[in-house]
Amino acid sequence: MKTITKLNFAYIILIINGITLLNCEDFIEIDVPDSQLTGETVFNDISSAEAAVSNIYSELSNNTLVCGNNKGVSILLGSYSDELQTYNTGIPEFVFFQNNLTSFNASVTSIWNGSYNLIYATNAVFERLKSSTAIPINDKERILGEALFTRAFIHFYLNNIFGEIPYITTTNYTINSKVNKSTTPEIYSLLIADLEEAKLLLASKTPSPLKLRPSYNAVKSLLARIHLYHENWEDAKNEANAVINSESLVWIESLESVFSKNSSGTIWQLMRNQEGLPTYEAQSFIFTLAPPPNRALSNVLMDAFEPEDLRKEVWTGHVKSEENIWYYPYKYKQIVTDGESSEYSIMFRIEELYLIRAEAQAHLGELEGARNDINKVRNRASLSNTSAETKHELLNATIKERRIEFFSELGHRFFDLKRTGRFNTTLTPTKQGWDATDILWPLPDSELLLNPNLLPQNAGY
Repeated sequence: MKTITKLNFAYIILIINGITLLNCEDFIEIDVPDSQLTGETVFNDISSAEAAVSNIYSELSNNTLVCGNNKGVSILLGSYSDELQTYNTGIPEFVFFQNNLTSFNASVTSIWNGSYNLIYATNAVFERLKSSTAIPINDKERILGEALFTRAFIHFYLNNIFGEIPYITTTNYTINSKVNKSTTPEIYSLLIADLEEAKLLLASKTPSPLKLRPSYNAVKSLLARIHLYHENWEDAKNEANAVINSESLVWIESLESVFSKNSSGTIWQLMRNQEGLPTYEAQSFIFTLAPPPNRALSNVLMDAFEPEDLRKEVWTGHVKSEENIWYYPYKYKQIVTDGESSEYSIMFRIEELYLIRAEAQAHLGELEGARNDINKVRNRASLSNTSAETKHELLNATIKERRIEFFSELGHRFFDLKRTGRFNTTLTPTKQGWDATDILWPLPDSELLLNPNLLPQNAGY
């Protein structure tokens, strides 16, 4: 696969030297023998190795996949499902809002290339660090664990967006250029293997200040999510239990404090490439003039809030005209540059683990436990206890709470509709142009031309 290898020689040199990563369009396309991809000098001291992994997190935060601007899944999947309405026909997510993607779409290709560039970078870090003898074992294990987690995290998103994809575990050009797609069960096994190894490596490591690096709890959180998605209810419950009971995490009672960078309920968050900057989420979502210049929360989402739900008051803002009112996500509130950032972009927070455990318990017949976890989330929002009683009612109540709790965050709504089989019944009535095959994005046409082993194209494209 050309973009996993040739495009990345320049990239790995950049991360080795601790230089801020470039967009994938800037990478130089050259043939490089695999023997040149050694990068041994970066791992002769801990500071260089730290710079390499820090640049991977910077790229995730600022330029691809989970960044909070219109290059990331919060906006693209929010527009693609039923969370966001796009008003500007000239911006990239408008075709996502219309559900009119093609295999030539630049945003789709950017997500694919940017993600595989970072997978390549994590593999390079892993390979070079594993052979290094210069770095203390504690630091070595921590960074190896972070690399395995990050590789799994990115593959998880790619699999849920594109379906069958290559799972890349090497920097070897010969292997990567002819790679085949893995089935979802195969990807699931590889994800679990990477995360179980990461869990061992990170088990005794102290979380980074402000949770800016993936930790043992981040690994277990992703494991809980993956087990939930693959209907391994007992494993999902157990991993969620372990995170909820962690001494390093504390439930936040104030909705105002959940997205503070100092929140004790945050498990992993990413910062911009400069302290003092607001999050991309705040810059992308907040608007002050009517009508919305780019995007706003959809009417169907706003109608899903219960009347007394404080999340509507605290986590949304609005702009009025004489005849209309438009809402925007207001979870992240810092909008201007300051001396110090008050918020970073949260990837995992403790509320997800409560709702994972609730859903798993409902499937296991542990209905009282499921109710308690749902009520934990509802009561903080000043809502009364759920009226759900049966397993079916509790499962519906959990999905409803997830919709409100995680709106505009990292594609949760898209993935929940997909994994629970609710896509067509939910989106067909409300989304013009929705087709059953829209459940997957197209594989980039440029990749299929470079590597025919990636065929066939996803259905509908």
